[in-house]
Amino acid sequence: MKECRYVGRVLSDEQTEAKTCGAVQYTSDLYAPGMLFLVCKGSEIAHGRILSIDLSEAEKVPGVRKIYTFLNTPDKLYDRGRVSQSEDVPNQERLFARHIRYYGERVAAVAASTQEAALKACRLIRVEYEALPAVFTIEEALLEDAFPIHEEGNKKELSHFSLGKLKEEKNDRVFGTRMRCGRITHLSMETTAVRARYEKGTKKLSIFTGGQTVFGIRSTVADFLEMPYSKVRVVKMPMGGSFGCKQETILEVLAAYAAKDLNADVRWVLSREEQIVSSMQKHSYVAEIESRFTERGILDGLLLDLTLDAGAYVTVSGTYVRAIGAKLGKTYRINQIEYRGRYVCTNTPICGSFRSWGTVELCTALEMHMNHVARELSLDPVELRLRNVHESGDIDPVTRISVENVRFKDALIKGRDQFAWEEEKRLCEQKNEEKGRYRYGVGMAVCSHTSSFYIKQVDVATASMRLQDDGSLIINVPVHDHGCGTVLALKKIAAEVLQLPPERIELPEADSEKNGYDYGCYASRSVYSLGNAVKSCAEGLLALLKETASCKLDCVLSAVRYKKGVFFAENRPRKTLSLHELWCYSLEKRGRDLAFTCTVNASANPGTAAAHFVRVRVDTFTGHVKVEKYLAVHDVGRAVNPDFCRGQIGSGIQQGIGIALTEELKVDPATGRSLITNFKNYQVANAADLPEYETLLLEEGEPSGPFGAKGIGEVVVGPAPAALSEAVSFALGMEIFTLPMTPAVILEALEREADRDAASGTGTACALGGQNIGKRAVLKG
Repeated sequence: MKECRYVGRVLSDEQTEAKTCGAVQYTSDLYAPGMLFLVCKGSEIAHGRILSIDLSEAEKVPGVRKIYTFLNTPDKLYDRGRVSQSEDVPNQERLFARHIRYYGERVAAVAASTQEAALKACRLIRVEYEALPAVFTIEEALLEDAFPIHEEGNKKELSHFSLGKLKEEKNDRVFGTRMRCGRITHLSMETTAVRARYEKGTKKLSIFTGGQTVFGIRSTVADFLEMPYSKVRVVKMPMGGSFGCKQETILEVLAAYAAKDLNADVRWVLSREEQIVSSMQKHSYVAEIESRFTERGILDGLLLDLTLDAGAYVTVSGTYVRAIGAKLGKTYRINQIEYRGRYVCTNTPICGSFRSWGTVELCTALEMHMNHVARELSLDPVELRLRNVHESGDIDPVTRISVENVRFKDALIKGRDQFAWEEEKRLCEQKNEEKGRYRYGVGMAVCSHTSSFYIKQVDVATASMRLQDDGSLIINVPVHDHGCGTVLALKKIAAEVLQLPPERIELPEADSEKNGYDYGCYASRSVYSLGNAVKSCAEGLLALLKETASCKLDCVLSAVRYKKGVFFAENRPRKTLSLHELWCYSLEKRGRDLAFTCTVNASANPGTAAAHFVRVRVDTFTGHVKVEKYLAVHDVGRAVNPDFCRGQIGSGIQQGIGIALTEELKVDPATGRSLITNFKNYQVANAADLPEYETLLLEEGEPSGPFGAKGIGEVVVGPAPAALSEAVSFALGMEIFTLPMTPAVILEALEREADRDAASGTGTACALGGQNIGKRAVLKG
C-alpha cells in the first residue's frame, strides 16, 4: 500500500488531554439557570396494572414543578429502537404505561428545580397495583398456557429461510449442540443522560445527548410531539462509552415532552441502578445448531435455531433476529443454510442493541459448535476452519454479495504461528497429565462482521468542507464518536488528501441542524462509509482549489501543482500561493466561497476477519478461570488509527471475558426484581483480570475503503467468548455450553461428571477439586 503522511500514524487525539483533565463537557455536565431536573419512579411489581396513584404528598415538596403519570400524558405509542422515519417498528411503549410489564418500569416522573427535590418527591409517590402472572425465562414464555405480556402473545416466529442445496454424501456426519448465554449490561462509564430545551418564542426544541443517531432521535421525538422536523434539533454530545446502550431513544422523548410542556430547560441523568434496569440490556438467548460435515471436515449444511429474550418490549429484537440470520454466511462456505429465528417477551428489563448487533451471539454459538465438531472429528480447530472459511472474492451465500478482500486464512495461519498454537496445546496436555489442582487449556475462534449497511439498505453518507480565511479547514459530517477516535480518523483521511496537519482541521460531531442526513454510528460503518464521504469531499474540494489557483497563477489547470498547503505552477515553482491567499483571491476577486459537498453510497460491504487465540488456567478447587495468554489477529484493511485499533481490540477481549466467564444479570424468580443493580455485585473483568494480550493487525488494504480501511469497532468482541469457552473445555476435558462459565457453573460441571463416573464405574482416579473426574461429557445448556 502507498505510504501515507497521516493515515496509519500514531497521532495525539486532541480530546485526550481534555478528557484526562476533566475539561470535556458531557451531557451530565450541562447546567443552566432555571433548569429543571427530571427523576423517575419505577414500578414495584414485574407485571400488573396500576389501580391508583397518590401524588398528594409528593406535590407538597418545595421546588416540584410538575409530576407526570399516565393520567396526564398522551396515550400514544412509540418505539425507542427506531433510527429512521421510514423504519417499520413495533411501537409498543408509552411515556407511562398503566399496564406494567417489568420491575422498574416508569410509573411517574417529577420535574423539579433541584435534583434533591425531585428525588424526595419520587419517594413520596404511592402506587397501588393489581398484580398479574409473570414470566421471567425463555422457557416460561414459550409455554402455551403462559400469561400474555402483550395482546399478540409472548412469542414471535420472525425469520425462517433455507438457502442452497445440500449435497448429501453417505459418509457425512451430523453434529448437534445446544447452548445458552445470559444477559449482561453494557458497562458504559457514562450513564445515559439528556438535556432538552424548549424556546417558546421560536417554538424550537433542542436536545443534547450522547446518542448514536441524531436523526433517529429527531424523527422519534418530532413525530411523538407532532412537531415539524425543522423545529427539532439534536446535538451529539461527547460520549463516555456506549457499546450499543445509547443507540436507542431512551430518555429523549419524555425529556422533550416535559421541556415543551413546561417551556423549560430539562436535565435527566440516570443513576447506575436506573442505567442497568431501565435503559437497555444485552439479550439472553438459546441457540441450537445442527451441521453436516464430510469425513474430510468440509461443512455441507448448517441449521441454526435461535431464540432471543427481548424483555418486556420488543424494540429492536425483531431486527436483531433477522440480522443474525443475515450474517450466517459471512465466515464459512456452506452449501446449505437453514435458519429459524424468533424472540420472546418476558417480564424483565428491555434488551436491545449491543456491540456487534448479533455477531457476538452468532459467533459464540457457531464457534462453540465448530470446536465441538473439531473434537468429534479429531481435527485441530485451526485446521477445521482453514478447510471451510471464505477466501477473498467468495460470495456470501445469504446476502449474495462478495466478501471482498477478507483474510481469514492469513489470520488463522499467522495467528497460529505467533501464538505457538501447537506448542501451547502440547504444554497444556503435559501439565494436565500431572492431575493437580490446576488444569490448562487453549482455545480459538474466528469471526467476521460488516463494514456498512449495504446491501440491507442504501448506505448514504454526506460530507461538506469549507476552506476558512486563515487557510484552515472545517468539515461538517454527521459523526458520532463513542470515544474511540472516529473524529481523529476522519480528520486524518481529510488531512491525507489535502496535505494539512489534522490540527488545522475542525470537525464537530453530529448536529441534525447542520449536517447532511445520516443513519448513525453502528454496523461498524463510520470509518468506512463516512470516511469514503470525507475522502471524496476532500478530493472534490482540492479540485476546486486547483481550478481557482489556476486563475490566480494564470496557468492551465493541468500545470497547477499542490504541496502541503501551497499551490504553484509547474514551470514557476517559486511563485507560490498559500491557502490563505487563495481564499482571499476567491472571495474578493471572484466572489466565490471555497466549499464543497458530496454524498456517497456504499457499493460494497467488505468482511472483516478476526481470529482469537487464548490460554487459560482453571482452578478445580474454586472454579476460577485465569486468562494467561491472549492473541487477537484482525484484518482491518488498513488501520487509520493503529493505537485506537489496539485499544478497541483490548476492550473486545475484556467484554468477551465478561460474557464467557463472569457477567450475568438475573432477576428474582419470585418477584422479577433485578438482583444486580450496581457494580458492587456485578462481576466484571477488571484490568487486573486481563492478560498481557497481543494484537496482530493484518493490513492488506480494502480497495473499496478510504485508503484501504474497513470496519473494526464491533468484530473485536465476536470471537472472544467462544475461544474462552473452548479453552475451559480443553482444560476440564468436558464441554460446557452454558455462559457465563462462572465458578459455580464449573464446579457444578465437575460434580456432575464425578457423579456420572461414580455411577458408571468408569472414572479415572484424577482428583480435580476433590472430585473423581472421568471421560469428557457434553453438558448442554
